[in-house]
Amino acid sequence: MKRFEKLLKNGLVTLFLVCSVPAFAQIVAPSPVTPIGIPGDLTVGSITNNTLPVTTINDAVLFYNPATSGPSLTLTASLDDGLGNTFTAYQWHTIITTDGTTETENLITGEATQNLTLTQLTPGYHKYRVYGLVDDGSVICQSGDFEDIILFVLSPLTVETTFNANGNPLAYCSTDVPATPIELSVTSLNVDYTANTNGYPNPDGNDFEVTYTWFAVKDADTANPIDLATSADTYAVTLTDPGTYTFYVEVEYVVKDKGSRDYVTYTTTVQDGAADLQIVVSPTPGAPTITIGTVTD
Repeated sequence: MKRFEKLLKNGLVTLFLVCSVPAFAQIVAPSPVTPIGIPGDLTVGSITNNTLPVTTINDAVLFYNPATSGPSLTLTASLDDGLGNTFTAYQWHTIITTDGTTETENLITGEATQNLTLTQLTPGYHKYRVYGLVDDGSVICQSGDFEDIILFVLSPLTVETTFNANGNPLAYCSTDVPATPIELSVTSLNVDYTANTNGYPNPDGNDFEVTYTWFAVKDADTANPIDLATSADTYAVTLTDPGTYTFYVEVEYVVKDKGSRDYVTYTTTVQDGAADLQIVVSPTPGAPTITIGTVTD
C-alpha cells in the first residue's frame, strides 16, 4: 500500500491532505518450509516494503505460555530512515488477510511512538507494519515506504500415542521378552490455532521437527521415572526388571530452545482404552533345591 500524508502549518490555516490507494492485490504471506527446525523455516522476520526475502530474526518465534495467555514482546522501530531523516512519529498497523489473496492494514490507534508493546499473542502467525513520519515544523511527511515484521507463536502440542501388542499379552516373564516386542509410538502432534484470526495459513503440528524422550514408571513410583534412552517416535518394550509399568513420552520443539520453560515440554501417557497402558514383567523363578527328608531304609 502506498500512502502519502502532509500537514501544512501556516498561522491559523491548516491543510490536511491524504492520498491513498487500495490494499495491494498480491499477498506477501509467510510460507513455512517443512520440516520446520529453525526459525528461518517459518519465514519470520522483517520485510522492507513487502519485498522479499524476509530477514530472519530468531526472536520472532515465541512460545505460548498458558499461564499468561500468550507471550509478550516490544517491537522497536528505527529512529531514522538511514538517509538522514529522523522520524518524529510512527504509525503501527496489524496486517490480516480474509481471502488468502489480499492483505488489509488495520491501524493500531493510540500507538505513535517508536515502541509497540504486544501482549497475549495467540498461537500462529502475526504480521505488523510500521510507517515513519517526519515533522519539520511546517509539514508532516509520510512516504509509502514501510517495514513489516512477521512473528510466529508456537502452539502447545497435543501428543497422540498408541501401542501395538504384536500378538503378545501385556505381561511376560523377565527372561522371556517377546521376540517381537510390544511397541509404543507417537501417532500425531496436534496444534490449535483457533484463537488466531489473522487469516494466514499455519503449519500442522507434524510439520515441526521435535525431540522425543520416553519414560517408564515402575510400580507407580512417579518420583523416579526410568529414562528409556531412546529419541525415536517409537519404543519397543524390552524391560526385564520385574514390576508393573506405565509409560509416557515427552515432546519438545526443535525450532526454539526451551531454556527454563517447563511449560513447553508436552507430555502424554500411553493409553489402553480409557486407562493407562500397563505392562507387567513377572520374575522368572530359579531352580528349586532338593534336600533329603526322612529316610527309612
